Amino acid sequence: MLFRRIVLFGLLVGALGGLLLSAIQFWQVIPVIQGAERFENARASQVAEPAREAAQAREHAGQAQPAGEWEPAEGMERTAYTLLSNVLTAAGFALMMLAAMVVSLKRSPAARFDWRHGLLWGAAGYVIFFLAPALGLPPEIPGAEAAPLESRQLWWVLAVVFTAAGLAVAAFGKSPWRWAALALLVVPHLVGAPHLDANPFADHPPDAAAELAKLAREFVWATALANALFWLALGSASAWVVRRFLKEAVA
Repeated sequence: MLFRRIVLFGLLVGALGGLLLSAIQFWQVIPVIQGAERFENARASQVAEPAREAAQAREHAGQAQPAGEWEPAEGMERTAYTLLSNVLTAAGFALMMLAAMVVSLKRSPAARFDWRHGLLWGAAGYVIFFLAPALGLPPEIPGAEAAPLESRQLWWVLAVVFTAAGLAVAAFGKSPWRWAALALLVVPHLVGAPHLDANPFADHPPDAAAELAKLAREFVWATALANALFWLALGSASAWVVRRFLKEAVA
């Protein structure tokens, strides 16, 4: 019964959180992405011209053409996929947060889980899943050259795991030395995030590179704000669900 409630309300909270995140992104994040994509598309057109001529030559020779990569069409299709991605991601985070809150409630049945608890949980999620990884690997706009994806993903997981472990021990540990666990937060940054030595916009003309660097800074701040609002709302909604619908089932 409790498991079904967690899943149901996790999906509901996730749907609301995904809608909120999408609304914020359409307001301030997506315009920055679209600005960067104009430079990326212009650069891709220049690079693709020789390839297009070679493809035409193969076509005249009767050779098969390689299939291009699929991507959603601009407009409603792209908006729908963005919304779906945000809702599914938010649902996953909501399920995880509700499960963690229920475990915490079992340890401390007297906890009230009011709006203050929700904001604290939301802030912890923001630090774990956005702020700590972003300190080493800031969000990147389209067209930026970056280190190999696999190495960045591995470091992101490292940052999330160590940050979550440090915060969890400090918050829920019983030992007076539990605050020493916060030292775990710096371990991924001592290891160092993977970066390229070159300018991420070196392949663009100087004017375009300067504009892209400006857009990159705007993108970092825009995503930081969007994720902060998302996590605070997710934490508040999850705490309300625990207090209103799950606390009695846990008891």
